Amino acid sequence: MRPTVSCSVFDCDFVLDAAQAAAAEIFSTPGAMGIYLWGPVGRGKTWLLDRYFDNVATTAKKRVHFHEFFRDLHASYFRHGFSIDGAISELLSAVELVCFDEFHVHDIGDGRLIARMLDGLFARDITLVLTSNYPPGGLMPNPLFHDAFVPTIDLLTSHLQVVPVDGPTDYRIHSASDSRFSMGTWSLAHTDAGLSFAALCETPKSTGDYLAMLDGAQSLTITAIPPLGDASDDAAQRFSNLVDVLYDRDIRTHFHADVPLAEFGDGCSGLDIERILSRLSALQK
Repeated sequence: MRPTVSCSVFDCDFVLDAAQAAAAEIFSTPGAMGIYLWGPVGRGKTWLLDRYFDNVATTAKKRVHFHEFFRDLHASYFRHGFSIDGAISELLSAVELVCFDEFHVHDIGDGRLIARMLDGLFARDITLVLTSNYPPGGLMPNPLFHDAFVPTIDLLTSHLQVVPVDGPTDYRIHSASDSRFSMGTWSLAHTDAGLSFAALCETPKSTGDYLAMLDGAQSLTITAIPPLGDASDDAAQRFSNLVDVLYDRDIRTHFHADVPLAEFGDGCSGLDIERILSRLSALQK
């Protein structure tokens, strides 16, 4: 049974939009299924998840960003001789509720491990609550691999109540922020300081590599950033992953680019471009 919270935990100094209010109602209503919150960027999914997690009356809970958890899952999986049960036991011992923020799947290799992870979580009756920019059917969007991931999508929808948080407003664009990330800049000025886009994104690097590289970092300068539409698909995806890590670790970042931010995403149909542009919109110009 999914643990619930009082609807009052979502009381705040602004009025929830209809989709947010509906999600808050579901969090306060008993149910057997976990929850899959999905919607466009900046609609309040993470805020709802955090209000729920902070107020749910159990200590057997864990809230993680999916990038970081998946890095730890990979490492534990190898340590335990490719045993998913061993990895889950190490990472989620005595946990009854797991909250994942920013759940997504693009790589078929990752998708296979995620499928095994979900089997293990549901076999242990662990309640799963997650946020995503993708509806379940939009996971693994690459048409070459999507069909192979459909059984995992079916597994998710059989265990989780799918809740759209898709109001009309991107609140991240319209709200002020005092985070370190938002104190970074987007500039057209040339500099020789820092690390180039080519070094960071045009060579094979995983999200785990970025997490390790930025461990303990307070700031970063990225230089020679081309229009994202001119970069390869792999480089664009790596840049998206890098911005996710910088944003979630709240690292002040100075981006030195060839084009203004308003033109940066032109011609790019990258997998996470809307989320990345929304996050970059918080920067000082």
